[in-house]
Amino acid sequence: MMTPENIPSWPDEEWVVPRANLCMRIPRWAHKRMKAKARDEGKTAADLYGKVLEDFLDAEIDRWRNGLFTGPTSSPSTTLSVPKPLVKRVRAIADDRDILISDIVFTAVLLHLGEAPPRAAAA
Repeated sequence: MMTPENIPSWPDEEWVVPRANLCMRIPRWAHKRMKAKARDEGKTAADLYGKVLEDFLDAEIDRWRNGLFTGPTSSPSTTLSVPKPLVKRVRAIADDRDILISDIVFTAVLLHLGEAPPRAAAA
């Protein structure tokens, strides 16, 4: 039986970042492109979304204070398991600015995919 003790590459518990679900609505075409990009990079879609979102929050979110891109309300719901601190950070920003988590994620994804120029920021 495989257990963490007999798997040499199993990470120590202290190295594992707890994950939480991040639910959003994102257009199917954008989600498909993110999944394909993740596959090409040898990552999971959740890991790519997490990295894209974290980079956006670190470098761009303040430039987007006055507006974000909004996807269609009919976009399918997507749930990803990403690092818990990232989920808390996204939720705090959404609550503070009274905006949707989906709009934060969609803006980050559009910028990452090159579908929206950074100069489109309303700030």
